[in-house]
Amino acid sequence: MKRLSAIILNILLLGVPALVGAAEGLEVPEELGKKVDLTNLGGINYFFAQWYNDNLWVYAAIVTAIMGLLGFAIALVTDVFLKMIGMDVHKIEHHE
Repeated sequence: MKRLSAIILNILLLGVPALVGAAEGLEVPEELGKKVDLTNLGGINYFFAQWYNDNLWVYAAIVTAIMGLLGFAIALVTDVFLKMIGMDVHKIEHHE
């Protein structure tokens, strides 16, 4: 129950100011109004630029997920190399 109340509190603290700002009709900051020119892009660059132009929230979610997956992949490769050179790799036990 404590965890659920913390999640609800975070949603309120992050969401209410955005809703209030939207209700007042605030202007979009200049940085959020910028669009990427898609004419000379192809492949993966076009894909990400299109998401950036269409919906910043989806773009941010995709980029965050990719960063997490890339970090996981780097950790796995590092773990394999450390085991190959004979280092003992395991989780650290915390004794408090």
